[in-house]
Amino acid sequence: MKRAQAKEGFGFNEDFTISKFSSEKHMMHLEDGNKNGLRTKVTVKDKNTGEVLFRGHNKTMIPGSEFMAMRLFRIKNEKFITPTYNTQIGLENTVVGTGNEMTMNYHTQIFCLGKDGCNRESAIWYPVTNKRWITPENLVPFQYVPYEKDLNETERTVYFGRKKITSSNHFAYYFKKFDSDPVLKRQFEDGTPFTASVYEDGSELTAQVEVTNSLTVTKDDGRDYFINTTGINDARFNSIELCLAWTNVIGGYTYYQDIRPATRINFPNKYLNDLNAEFEIEYSLYF
Repeated sequence: MKRAQAKEGFGFNEDFTISKFSSEKHMMHLEDGNKNGLRTKVTVKDKNTGEVLFRGHNKTMIPGSEFMAMRLFRIKNEKFITPTYNTQIGLENTVVGTGNEMTMNYHTQIFCLGKDGCNRESAIWYPVTNKRWITPENLVPFQYVPYEKDLNETERTVYFGRKKITSSNHFAYYFKKFDSDPVLKRQFEDGTPFTASVYEDGSELTAQVEVTNSLTVTKDDGRDYFINTTGINDARFNSIELCLAWTNVIGGYTYYQDIRPATRINFPNKYLNDLNAEFEIEYSLYF
């Protein structure tokens, strides 16, 4: 079988110089082999039209690297050294993990939006470094509702990270659950699935394991925060983090604890002043 040709592309280094990469050479590496961490592909689409608005690669953040290292080698008696959004934002019912919940129960199932990944005019989006998270003051709450119109039980299975904003009598919800469970794919580089007989495959096609996730920013997300603070014309997001956390149940509601960024990507501003605009984000991670 003829080997499929590896695709090439271009990207920006951290100093804004252009680098050339090959998908074959960078299919799966940790920090030592690929400064961005795990090889990824992120696609942002207009949910209403299907138009692709942005394609890029995210970067593994320090907690994501710590997590993979500790889980891969079952390293015990080590702790994450980075702060959590729970403590830095002051989320309600915060519990700090100290045992197995920080190892076997820690996982990635929620994400957040930020507005510090690009300049205001959208001309330049900033390179991501693994030691720069979306700062708490630059997070865009998905939901920002008056006390008397708080989310119902069903809505609170989608939105998390609640904080009472006493200055405006609102509840802010900073995190949202993925649209569906992650999907695991085992395939060759041409998309053909492989089976348990993969060790006997005689082709030169590279095999890879891929996990895909689907996220959405709907017309109900993000806007109310800007409407009630700096104005709808300021409504935008330009950064996404997939976040690690573990869960517990308090008062009948699920709470995500010890929330830390696993990965981050920046891109040009996606504006929310169009009240009907919705975005679909597809994540693929290659192992």
